[in-house]
Amino acid sequence: MPRHKRDVIIALLVTIAELVSTEHTLAQTTTYTVAELSAAAAAGQVPCRLNNLGDLAGRAANSGRGKTQATTWSHGTLQPKLLGALPGGDYSSASAINDAGAVAGASNIGNSIVPFIWKPTAGLQRIPLLPGDNCGQGFSINKYGHVVGYSSGPNGARAFLWKPKTGVRNLGSLPGGSYSRAREVNDSDEVAGTSASPAGDRAVLWTTAGNVRDLGVLPGDTSSEALAINNASNVVGYSKGPGGLRAFLWTEATGMQNLGVLSGGNSSRALDINDLGYVVGSSASSSGDHAFIWTKQAGMSDLNSAASAALSVVFIEAHAINYTGEILVMGKVTHGSNGGIVLPEHQDCAPAPPSSFLLIPAASQ
Repeated sequence: MPRHKRDVIIALLVTIAELVSTEHTLAQTTTYTVAELSAAAAAGQVPCRLNNLGDLAGRAANSGRGKTQATTWSHGTLQPKLLGALPGGDYSSASAINDAGAVAGASNIGNSIVPFIWKPTAGLQRIPLLPGDNCGQGFSINKYGHVVGYSSGPNGARAFLWKPKTGVRNLGSLPGGSYSRAREVNDSDEVAGTSASPAGDRAVLWTTAGNVRDLGVLPGDTSSEALAINNASNVVGYSKGPGGLRAFLWTEATGMQNLGVLSGGNSSRALDINDLGYVVGSSASSSGDHAFIWTKQAGMSDLNSAASAALSVVFIEAHAINYTGEILVMGKVTHGSNGGIVLPEHQDCAPAPPSSFLLIPAASQ
């Protein structure tokens, strides 16, 4: 996209492009309207998660003070709302938002980073750390306002689940493991994350009964990490070995399944899954890293299309998808429209920072 056109972009939402991205399924074509979200990327506006209503959460710079703060964007206007920071702090970042608009994240308090929950009716509230710890972060929040993340101190990182009525609980780690991190919680309080084990890091599922379940690794691999879980108890993440990273989907019925890679690629990561079982993430391809969507019917599909090419953008990572199929992606501006990453016109110019885009399902045929 020419520089002079990008310079006039103001606020969070630039335009709803009259363009479509296409995902082929068994008997259905989904078209997407493309909305560019982080036109002011230089100002630090970075949405990272969305709820089923299309509200976004992430971080943005306070234009008056230059400090980064946790931020939400309403689906109606996509105008940013800065949430502030905890007393004694000047930095915060949001990691998740539920359908009630409650947010989980982290804020500094002096020299320490601690987890928080923010509610529209109550503002910021600090989430207690586990005993003996001095820092931590909240990564996910379910519809009941229960938050998971990690608490860290002299004994390393420990996954926690926090509930308003019962407080913070150590989720524990696999036998012989010295640390753990919780990444996402579903509405049944099942938690997906990672735990150390004598055999290496493992993707794990903390059950409602309080057990920690090793989800294993793909054949030939040595470690794995779980990044998301849906309300059907399906878990996604990546498995790692000598061949690199491979996106996986774990279910009770099938165990850990390799989701594959895009054409020409040799590595992939699954980053989110919605309640319909649609998985999004990033895969290497013959022309660099590309955002993907995976469905049971169609397998892995590249989210780049004529729409992204016409915007002179390559979607490199899809990091969130909601129930309605809206997808939050990160893209890089190119200087060409052939669908691949092209060298800048002037070799001495620094590449533009990644921008965020929202792919909104427009129609089904």
